[in-house]
Amino acid sequence: METGLYFEEYTEDWSHESKGLKITDEMIGDFVELCRFTSPTFTDRSYADKNYSGRMSPGLFVLSLAEGLVIDAGLTRRRGIFLMELQPKFLKPAFAGDTITNRVTLKHKRLTSKPDRGVVVTSHDVVNQKGETVITYLSTRMIRTRNFVEAG
Repeated sequence: METGLYFEEYTEDWSHESKGLKITDEMIGDFVELCRFTSPTFTDRSYADKNYSGRMSPGLFVLSLAEGLVIDAGLTRRRGIFLMELQPKFLKPAFAGDTITNRVTLKHKRLTSKPDRGVVVTSHDVVNQKGETVITYLSTRMIRTRNFVEAG
């Protein structure tokens, strides 16, 4: 998508399903190291294999990947003003080797006091390759309306 959706283009029946993204062991390792997630759950492979069904991915990493799928699809490209809030619920773990998709639907929207922007709340289901929902979340974004004028 070259440009994202204007506020007016989010209709009651609007939805989007992202492409799939495979979570790799290397991706998890890079995130864990960068963000200092030093728990054995994420750093000790033998511990993870013994206590879980493989290398578990931190929920915040999966949430970040899910948001990346939205951004990569271009849904907010040149239309999003800023991300205001995320309200995640972590339901199941995701593991190295899992493939996730992000299923997005409109929850509600409202105009702001400024006619060039509105607030859009979308509902997200992050689903693995087995069809299991691993995270649900609401995202609240300020989105341009068609009245928005680019700064000179």
